[in-house]
Amino acid sequence: MYYGFTDEQLQAARGANLAEYFQTHGYDCELRRNELHVKGFGGFYIKTDTNEWYCFSKSGKNGGRNAVNCLMEMLGMDLKTAVSELSGGSYFRTISYERYSEPPPKKRELVLPDRADNMKNVFAYLCGTRKIDSNIVYGLVCDSLLYQDKRGNAVFLHKNEDGKIVGAEIQGTNTYKRFKGVAAGTSDSLFAVKIGTPDRAYVFESAIDLLSFKMLANPNKIQNSVLVSMAGLKPNSLNSLSENGLQLYACVDNDEAGIKFTSDNGLIPCNRILHENGVKDFNELLQLITHNREMAAKSTAPQNQPDTRNEVKTVAKVNHTHR
Repeated sequence: MYYGFTDEQLQAARGANLAEYFQTHGYDCELRRNELHVKGFGGFYIKTDTNEWYCFSKSGKNGGRNAVNCLMEMLGMDLKTAVSELSGGSYFRTISYERYSEPPPKKRELVLPDRADNMKNVFAYLCGTRKIDSNIVYGLVCDSLLYQDKRGNAVFLHKNEDGKIVGAEIQGTNTYKRFKGVAAGTSDSLFAVKIGTPDRAYVFESAIDLLSFKMLANPNKIQNSVLVSMAGLKPNSLNSLSENGLQLYACVDNDEAGIKFTSDNGLIPCNRILHENGVKDFNELLQLITHNREMAAKSTAPQNQPDTRNEVKTVAKVNHTHR
């Protein structure tokens, strides 16, 4: 027995269908013949006919055919969480190529990562590396929307209308070993930050992009809105927003997948500013503006003060980007 799992359950989880897992969990995937490219991980591929996975950005091109090891290595899960993730749904089976019908998977129990007794890694990463204002991060902690797990990851909590925790987005804090994912049992819920009484929603691919946008935007321009992170590109997660009559503004990545997602789901584009500044997402924009400000501050000669008009113009555009 391992963490309450039988040897048979552990072996079945190890042989779970990886391609199906990533396709059904909202990850940005591209299938080419017998190979699935899971985007955003630096060259992560799964062979659909053998269940073999490998990642070029990992030292030595780590990989294998063990689905549990894959989730632990690529998504930063511990053994218990990885096996729990692979214990529900049709992907919990040895890979098979025969077509057959099976009942829809039952809703799985939410399994949140264990809390750490401090927030050191989260504050260092979000504020130091990602340049997000510490007051914004502290506000999430005070509102019980963010904590650090025992692996040092940032855990952004999803709550329903009653304030009950129904899911979580997990972001690694190791700058040199990137990963992101969701807690086991998370389905179509969202990480959300409400401002006033929302009549519109700004939709992001990650909580970090959401917080970056909140930091850059004019507070008056985003009053009576809700900022939401899908933890990927997950159209089903938008259903609850549409049902509540909210206008949906797309603040997703400035790439082919983001453009297609915006068009396919009828969202109002809200990321032209990313294209104009040659960046992929709102955190890259925040880091660009922060870098420019730091470079300007280093100039000590009064007669050589840098021209910051372009920066002011950039921030102004963010403030009006939803119009």
